[in-house]
Amino acid sequence: MKTTLLFITLFTFQLIAKDKHLILAEGNGWYPHMAENLINNYDNISKLPFSGFVVVGNSFTNLVMKKDKALSYQDIWDEVKGLKGLYKNQPHNFLQINIHFPADFWDDKAWEQVSKNFALVAKASKALGFKGIVFDDEPYTKDAKQMVNYKFPSKKEVALTPNRYSNSEKLGAEATWVDEHAYKNSAYTFEAHMKQVTLRFKQIMHTMLKEFPDMITLVYLGPSLAHINSNKEYPVVIDMGLPRENEYHGAIFTGLKQGLNAQAKLHDMGESYKYRKDKDFKQAYQWRKYDIASDKYNEKLNPNLYWTLPKEERKNWANDVQIGFMVFNLGQKSSYLEFTTLHNSSVLDIEKTLNKALKYSDEYVIYYCEKQNWLLDDPKVFPLGAGWREMMQRVYKQSKK
Repeated sequence: MKTTLLFITLFTFQLIAKDKHLILAEGNGWYPHMAENLINNYDNISKLPFSGFVVVGNSFTNLVMKKDKALSYQDIWDEVKGLKGLYKNQPHNFLQINIHFPADFWDDKAWEQVSKNFALVAKASKALGFKGIVFDDEPYTKDAKQMVNYKFPSKKEVALTPNRYSNSEKLGAEATWVDEHAYKNSAYTFEAHMKQVTLRFKQIMHTMLKEFPDMITLVYLGPSLAHINSNKEYPVVIDMGLPRENEYHGAIFTGLKQGLNAQAKLHDMGESYKYRKDKDFKQAYQWRKYDIASDKYNEKLNPNLYWTLPKEERKNWANDVQIGFMVFNLGQKSSYLEFTTLHNSSVLDIEKTLNKALKYSDEYVIYYCEKQNWLLDDPKVFPLGAGWREMMQRVYKQSKK
């Protein structure tokens, strides 16, 4: 029955498939993706086989969610305005915002400012003629990890003072390292935290859509990292940490979904680089599009121990949430040996992987690369190896069929 449902689901999806878009995101520092380089090196970049690019900036990317930071629209605009209308043949461009921990989730004043900051970036994206924003919800600092990780007591703390903790807190206790960089407000339960984070990001989406009603939001990691059942049926849906380290990811994404209007679109890019086989993409799509929103995987979960998708969000999940994929040029180790990609990341391997990602995505695939230069006008800096440009041209051409 499950196999039949999966086939019907994917067959229906393929019947209504639309044009797919391949987006470039380089990981060689910020400068390649900043407006200055994209403007100065336009003649070369405009010939690249991509639908668009992720754009970062000193005036917004790392500042939107910073504590006590009020952004200036003029500063943002002055940095990026030269990109307005520039990449007419590569129109699928996005301004990037990085996750940080700005304040306690019940600090109304602080979160109101965060929402305003998001809205300024949305306003700039619309003014540029871009498609929207990319939200990089992967925390790169200890402070930022508080925005994704709920703080349960450690097993050691529970053993020392068991009477201090509720049954749910005792059940959620882990080794000290799991929640070393995490956050909770001791006045509220786990479930209350999930609801409050959801509210904050619903408010954020509302404020952005006031500036850019038909905006597209691409979220790198998305909610699967938070769900305890993500790898229950399909062991490589996510391979970037434990759900116990990432509970707020689910609440963040749910809030963005709740804030949508009829015109805006929300994409779960499900950042995971271990997919190579056709079935890997099929299973990841099935989980992220359908199973994560099923009663089967949510109803029996303790809402004061695990993030669960609220019942009212499940029915329309597949309509409201678009599924994308991300592909990385370098091989990686995996905690699941069969998904280690160290020895299958050649030009041919990546071509096959990109084509599968485009096949199963609803619309967007992000190609993320390191030690590989597409954007800088300097062939000595991480030069492309033999065959990479030709390969990407074939993939890009295939995406437009």
